[in-house]
Amino acid sequence: MTSGHFHSIFIDQIKIEPRQRRSLGDIDDLADSIHRLGLIHPIVVTRDFILVSGERRLTACRRLGHDRINCQYVDEVNDYGLKAIELEENIKRLNIEWEDECRAILEYHNLRVANEPNWNQEKTAAAIGMSTGNLSEHIMVANGLAKGDPRVRTSHISTAISNLKRDEERRNAKELEDIRGGKIAEKGDGSVITADFTEWVKTYEGPRFNFIHCDFPFGIGADKRQQGTSVEVHGGYDDTSETYWHLLNVLCNNIERICTESAHIMFWFSMHHYADTLDFLSSHSDFVIDPFPLVWVKSDNIGLLPDPQRGPRRIYETCLFGARGDRKIVSSVSNACAASTDRTQHMSTKPEPVLRHFFRMFVDENSVVLDPTCGSGSALRAAKSLGAAHMLGIEINAEFADRAAQAMRA
Repeated sequence: MTSGHFHSIFIDQIKIEPRQRRSLGDIDDLADSIHRLGLIHPIVVTRDFILVSGERRLTACRRLGHDRINCQYVDEVNDYGLKAIELEENIKRLNIEWEDECRAILEYHNLRVANEPNWNQEKTAAAIGMSTGNLSEHIMVANGLAKGDPRVRTSHISTAISNLKRDEERRNAKELEDIRGGKIAEKGDGSVITADFTEWVKTYEGPRFNFIHCDFPFGIGADKRQQGTSVEVHGGYDDTSETYWHLLNVLCNNIERICTESAHIMFWFSMHHYADTLDFLSSHSDFVIDPFPLVWVKSDNIGLLPDPQRGPRRIYETCLFGARGDRKIVSSVSNACAASTDRTQHMSTKPEPVLRHFFRMFVDENSVVLDPTCGSGSALRAAKSLGAAHMLGIEINAEFADRAAQAMRA
């Protein structure tokens, strides 16, 4: 592709047009090498002195005060051939930033497609010595860079690829569910239904959910031992061990009915039942449960004091979480969150700030959210604030359901 002969030309003759490389990197080491050893590899230019490859070498020679530089001419090479020369040098010599490499690969691919109707990514991969999968990832990142996508604003290409793939998987899962059509709810206000989850789920035939938030009664008699006046003010609920395990059993038996193949779950529980709950969810569902729970620390120091003479006040609550179908999270957050208690609407509300903090891992515009025992509806409001596509809460207590529905409409 080159003449095979070196030519000495004036540096001032050389013209640099828009190029693949955005960053030249550190020139000092290269300039020192050229100063000591001379220019080992000539630059490549067209006959009208447009630079094809060697911008770093040209820059180094200019910095050294050289007025001439050795070059080779590129003759009778089409446009995509010139791009291939530049791309080959930049990639193989590892002097190009990963963002520029992605842009260059996309530019070369688009140029070949424009000139050859049957050209495809497989042919581009073969032409530049890259696997088809790797090429596809680079093109995906290049398109993200062109759009200014914040997901590719990272220091490593691997992180950019991971971010884009994760969101693509989430979108695809939602699109598959959208094909099923139908409304989330057929009664109520579209967000909250007054019903017993254990009965409602038996006949549910609507679109499935990709995020399930469970805050079942803990089965520790909290309705009888709750401190303060919240039970008298707002009303209590059945908090027996039998209720807890019945709800959990019904949930696991109906996963296929209500849950997409790719989904997340959050499950609040009492440490009384930690080992049994973890074992039950792991053995009775196909969710992969993380054994390290999420923790809400009650920053106002309000909690249960089982035995003032023998133990501390319990000011934290715990939540298991897991994934089905290897669903990726939206973003990472810390596994503990501090916030004060909220008993303005319900005796055991999970505060919205806590739920929003943890939901940032699971909820975005692709999320279809179910809360089988939604209580005050704080989880629905938290999901709504994060842009969830749909939210549905089931609540057996009509008064609680009405309050939750009103709060969603506010």
